[in-house]
Amino acid sequence: MAEDFRTLLKDDMRNDETGERWFQDIEISEVFFFSVQASALHASTPEALLDDVMGYEAFQVTVQSKHGVFAHGRRGAWQHLEDKSWWPLFEADSPIIYMAENVPTATVQQIYEDLLACVDQHPEMITKKCQRLQAC
Repeated sequence: MAEDFRTLLKDDMRNDETGERWFQDIEISEVFFFSVQASALHASTPEALLDDVMGYEAFQVTVQSKHGVFAHGRRGAWQHLEDKSWWPLFEADSPIIYMAENVPTATVQQIYEDLLACVDQHPEMITKKCQRLQAC
């Protein structure tokens, strides 16, 4: 089992007056940005600004493929994830961004672990140009 994703969440911005907080994205190799959010302005449970992230029962989650990653087709990132039980929770925001609301903590952990496994099992998702430059 991978590290608990909640231990990786670091505040990027916080406003106690409005109850807003943004956590930094978690980068997964050269393939994904994994965004997990919870605050008064996010679809989380509770929809509140908690000091202890362990107090959330559900999170707003966004998965984005990085520049230079095949998003579709035989080598596409999304095709490697579409068979996961959690995939129907997500809606496309764009061809490279998928978002889900009120995702239970255990499911967010599974998503995180599946993204890590996907990167390990499918290095072909990254274009050769991106691999050469390592700037994607």
